[in-house]
Amino acid sequence: MDFNTLKEEYNNCKKCPLLQESKMQVVFGSGNKNADILLIGEAPGATEAKNGIPFCGMSGKILDELLNDVGIEREDVFITNTILCRPPQNRNPKKEEVENCRSRLDKLISIMDPKVIVTIGNFATERILGKTGITKLRGYVYPVMINGVERRIVPVVHPASYLYSGRNPDKFEKMKADFKTIASIANIEKSQKSLDQFS
Repeated sequence: MDFNTLKEEYNNCKKCPLLQESKMQVVFGSGNKNADILLIGEAPGATEAKNGIPFCGMSGKILDELLNDVGIEREDVFITNTILCRPPQNRNPKKEEVENCRSRLDKLISIMDPKVIVTIGNFATERILGKTGITKLRGYVYPVMINGVERRIVPVVHPASYLYSGRNPDKFEKMKADFKTIASIANIEKSQKSLDQFS
């Protein structure tokens, strides 16, 4: 199966009856389907569901800033979510909804074959690592077998957490440090990018 076939299959997905009742559209993901970096969030919010683009609200602006800080553009990565449809009233995804989207996410990872997978927040981190406690897990590199291939996973704090903290500068510096780790794994650090321009 290729990327476009997978996207078409899940654009018509009806596995979750409760999500069918409230969804505006399936938010499959956005960005570069050949990217070395795959970012996985929780679920689309109201703005994302309306526009069909993950992380396009306030959290998305913070995410863009974190990426830009290490010389990465949104077009350099691919962003998706643990589930593809917005839960009613922005509730947390149910276990069965996460399971219904498990095969899709595993297939996406196999098709893209990213150098690093970034799990944003607790839900995505639990889905991939099987662990919770993002404040303790964040910023470290975890080797995980997915579909028989070892992947490098870097959990990060959700940008919304920074917004809820009142834009705590210490929290943001830690978040920036985590994205430097991500960039170094993918070999697209800002310093390397600058050197390439003169090579």
